[in-house]
Amino acid sequence: MYINSIDKGFGSTMFQLLIGTVVLDFLLGTARGITLKKINSTISIDGLAKHAMIVIVPMFLYPYIDLMGYGYFGDAIIGFLVLSQGQSLLENWIALGLPFKPEWRQFFDEKKIEQKERRGTIHTDDPVSDENEKKL
Repeated sequence: MYINSIDKGFGSTMFQLLIGTVVLDFLLGTARGITLKKINSTISIDGLAKHAMIVIVPMFLYPYIDLMGYGYFGDAIIGFLVLSQGQSLLENWIALGLPFKPEWRQFFDEKKIEQKERRGTIHTDDPVSDENEKKL
């Protein structure tokens, strides 16, 4: 029964999507660090550890959640992680200057500023440094 839950978790489309977004986000994040000359071993190891945990934790927890009859909850958690990685992937994509619709870029930049204002880490009077504007 436990083996069936493991197979169900690894074989799910959501888990495969999670692995894909994590790998792609790590690669784009590394490329972003190299391009912006902000890469060092500490940042790389931290990023690798965070990405590994995003895959490892659901990998071990999903079978237990499924055995308790809450497999849909496990799928929801994995879906949330996919969305979270997708946001990071999108930020790296934009920062690298890869093709992206300007109106969508503006929308995401505005949302990022709103989020920073809610957390109190930026004020509307302060100039916003946008690393996306840097020439590659």
